[in-house]
Amino acid sequence: MSDNSISVNDWSEPEQDLVPLTRGEAVELIAEQTGRSREVAESMVRDYLDDTSTRLGYSVHRWGLDSGDVAEIRRDYEWIDYEAGENPADARARAAVNAAGWATTAAAVDREHSPGYTARADLQAAMWAERAEDGWSA
Repeated sequence: MSDNSISVNDWSEPEQDLVPLTRGEAVELIAEQTGRSREVAESMVRDYLDDTSTRLGYSVHRWGLDSGDVAEIRRDYEWIDYEAGENPADARARAAVNAAGWATTAAAVDREHSPGYTARADLQAAMWAERAEDGWSA
């Protein structure tokens, strides 16, 4: 058995509320939910499938999608500025810069006198640091 093999006993049952979707339906749903163009929604789905294929070591482009995939696509790709030509790698680089900026801001804030702003700066630093990760590294 290879390192990336999963025993059938380790598979979890699919969630009952997941709705199966075609790729086109997923694109339309993302466009509707985000208010972005169909072309941008298609890019988000394509990048999700490309990244998942890279992670698994084989193409998943012919697999079906479900409402859980749509939620994951929105979480992981909605913040990328596709309209400005940004790709996921560029977005992660931008996120790293933002994370460093927020971390610097959080470190400089007087925590005793500005606890609300400090909490916001800490949250922003953590969020941008998470976005800067490629999502697949150990």
